[in-house]
Amino acid sequence: MPIVAVKRLTNGVKLAEDVHTSLGGLLFAKGTPVSEREKEFLEAFLVDQVNVEEMESAPAEPKKEETVKEKESTPVKSKPVGFHQQFEKAIFSLKGLLQRVQGGQNIPVMEVREVIAPILKLAQEQPNVLLALPKATNVDSYTYTHSIVVGLLSYMIAKWMKIPEREWMQVALAGTLLDVGKTKVHPRILQKPGKLTQQEFEEMKKHTVYGYQVIKASTGLSEGVALAALQHHEREDGSGYPLGLPGSKLHLYSKITAVADVYHAMCSDRIYRKAASPYVVVEQLIQDSFGKLDPTIVHTFVNGITQFSVGMAVELSDGTIGKIIFNDRNHPTRPMVESNGKIIDLKTARQLSIARVL
Repeated sequence: MPIVAVKRLTNGVKLAEDVHTSLGGLLFAKGTPVSEREKEFLEAFLVDQVNVEEMESAPAEPKKEETVKEKESTPVKSKPVGFHQQFEKAIFSLKGLLQRVQGGQNIPVMEVREVIAPILKLAQEQPNVLLALPKATNVDSYTYTHSIVVGLLSYMIAKWMKIPEREWMQVALAGTLLDVGKTKVHPRILQKPGKLTQQEFEEMKKHTVYGYQVIKASTGLSEGVALAALQHHEREDGSGYPLGLPGSKLHLYSKITAVADVYHAMCSDRIYRKAASPYVVVEQLIQDSFGKLDPTIVHTFVNGITQFSVGMAVELSDGTIGKIIFNDRNHPTRPMVESNGKIIDLKTARQLSIARVL
């Protein structure tokens, strides 16, 4: 096992031993392949050298006949599909399904379930992905990315709230189909780069009613799914739309999906503003729980999504790169971060915040 200086590490080489911080925390596990990102963190945590696996020399290229025989005799093993691969596949599939709805068909509910089921399963197996979910690459893909993410986050909130398990999939469908009514809004309005006129905004607001109608006309979806589409822009103080209903009149599914909807929208790059850090967004959600969003659901969501943050690499608002080492359940958005052997307690260092999850 060669010992190599961090500055001389070759991309792709694997660590032969676990690498720990000066305080004993695990920085990288044995077998981790090294890239520029890993080198950056090793240097940030003042690690000078590491043990790496020896690179095997490339085997001699077999003769053509041997290669053909080997291909014929060796069964091909398919690699397990990762979360991001499955996510991209889900976006592509959902786009095709919603285009059919745009063409006048009812929602193919079983097909939508088949699209989101693998995402829900993988997210439960890899919960750390929840703080670093994939982002839309362009305006067109935002709609479908947003639908998948809101469906996933709504599902997780339902689970964390201990809603009966038989309802979890319906809540996930409520989140995924939240904006299905936008298939009935003119693309010129949906994709307008500038601010909407009052008339255009009034038309945009109708996507809630359109969505309710489309869902009611489809089989396999509960009343809660339809009401989530209708009410997800309503607010606890009655300041939302389309009917200005107070929280006491709103369905639970609409309250859950509203939190997931606002969270992902604020974490995403939009035409009119840049994405905010997940930690900045959850602090905003906590503020909005005073009158706008259901406080119980907000706090359940914030505690749920931050509980897997220990060990995650982050960048602070002053550019410091570090790793979350402790998460205070009473202050979930202000964890302790270790950087260069120093502990930064964001609970007391109020001038700093987590700008980016790496």
